[in-house]
Amino acid sequence: MHQRARFIPIVVIVAVLALGVWWWTNRVSAAEGPLTASGTIEATEITISPELAGRVLEVLVSEGDAVTAGQELIRLDDTLLQTQLKQAGAALAAAQAQHAAAQANYDLLQAGAHSDQIAAAEEAIRVAEANVSGAEAQLAQLRAGARGADIASAEAVVAQAAAQLKVAQDTYDKTLTCVTVGGQEICPGLGTREEQARAALSAANEAHEAAKKRLDQLKAGATKNELDAAKARVEAALAQRDMAQAQLNLLKSGARDEQLAAAQAQVDAAQAQVDAASASLEVLKVQIGKLTLTAPADGVILTRAIEPGEVTLPGAALLTLGDTSDLRITVYVPENRYGEIRLGQTAQVSVDSFPGETFAATVTHVADRAEFTPRNVQTAEGRATTVFAVRLSVTNGEGKLKSGMPADVIFGD
Repeated sequence: MHQRARFIPIVVIVAVLALGVWWWTNRVSAAEGPLTASGTIEATEITISPELAGRVLEVLVSEGDAVTAGQELIRLDDTLLQTQLKQAGAALAAAQAQHAAAQANYDLLQAGAHSDQIAAAEEAIRVAEANVSGAEAQLAQLRAGARGADIASAEAVVAQAAAQLKVAQDTYDKTLTCVTVGGQEICPGLGTREEQARAALSAANEAHEAAKKRLDQLKAGATKNELDAAKARVEAALAQRDMAQAQLNLLKSGARDEQLAAAQAQVDAAQAQVDAASASLEVLKVQIGKLTLTAPADGVILTRAIEPGEVTLPGAALLTLGDTSDLRITVYVPENRYGEIRLGQTAQVSVDSFPGETFAATVTHVADRAEFTPRNVQTAEGRATTVFAVRLSVTNGEGKLKSGMPADVIFGD
């Protein structure tokens, strides 16, 4: 009887242990059911900011508007840059014209002279030779002095002028002589005939003096000034002939290497100016393009912080765009379920806005460090639990999901 009494406590202890094992096993099994978690749908937020300062002309969207990639959102004033663009265009045209002229000069030097250019140079030499001959003949004549025939001709001119002077003098004297008519003396006095006779006498006298002066010059020979002037004419004619000959030689021989090198340097410098002007033009075009802000991706305008007429600075946050094509959700799983999560694992997401409907999700990140008190856990039990953050990418094919929606996640196997 006493032995049976001793075995009763042992049986009770075994039974309690067995019951405890059964309860713990059922508890763990219940705890290790499908892994679920909650979080909030998040979208990639893109801040729309200008690269340049300027005054806002138009804001083409409002908060909540759906936009597509490339759609214009904001336009800034580009009046000043448009004016600078016109100036740059004119500078480019001038540089291109200068380059074309330099290239044409180089091509002409490289190709050599044309036949008509050579013919014109040869004609210039013939004219210069004729000028030299004429100038030398005049100088020789001055040096030789007047010939006898020239002096005799000049003496004849003097004699003829003297005879004309005598006739003019006689005519003039007759106009002043009184005559007797019918016993009465008549004097013509001053009148038209007297004035004409006086003018003829003056002209005859000037012609006679000029003829005598020319005769005296021929007898005296050329003066020093006349000889110097004649020598100068000869030297000028010779210089002109030498220049014409040098021009002809240059045309026939073609451009020298240093001339071609200089012409090529001019072409290169003109091309550099064209490149610089073209680059300035492109810079202005790029700057003008940056004054129109466009959507970098499809999405929804979440915030708007600018109005037309305001002046913005580079980097200022004007709009916030939510990229609805790239939705994600971050949830937290307890430490004892951490081993059930892997990258690429699929999951189902549900939201209150669409009851009974699920959305596919994929694990894209699993934290490698445990956290305490994550932001979306508010209970004391949750704050006391060590958890790991898990981020999932959510498929939003029809665009139903929106940023900020609370959502539940059920992880797959």
